[in-house]
Amino acid sequence: MAELEKFTLRIDPSSVCFFRFILEGYDNMFVLSTVDQRAGLVEVRAVKGSLKDLLLILRSLKSIIGLDRMDSRCDAWIMEQL
Repeated sequence: MAELEKFTLRIDPSSVCFFRFILEGYDNMFVLSTVDQRAGLVEVRAVKGSLKDLLLILRSLKSIIGLDRMDSRCDAWIMEQL
């Protein structure tokens, strides 16, 4: 099994299903889990080789899904890139 990186994001709660739908289109690259639907907290697990793809997706959807922040300290570099 591939090693996964975990990212916790805060997005607009009404965008959780849409974001899941988008990520599911990338077969076996990303897994989205809802942590708190009301708060819009989701967890994305990404195959290590797909981090650049995840960054591109987050950049293109940032305003659409209302990406607010990532909660983990180790994920700060992605938010700086956005």
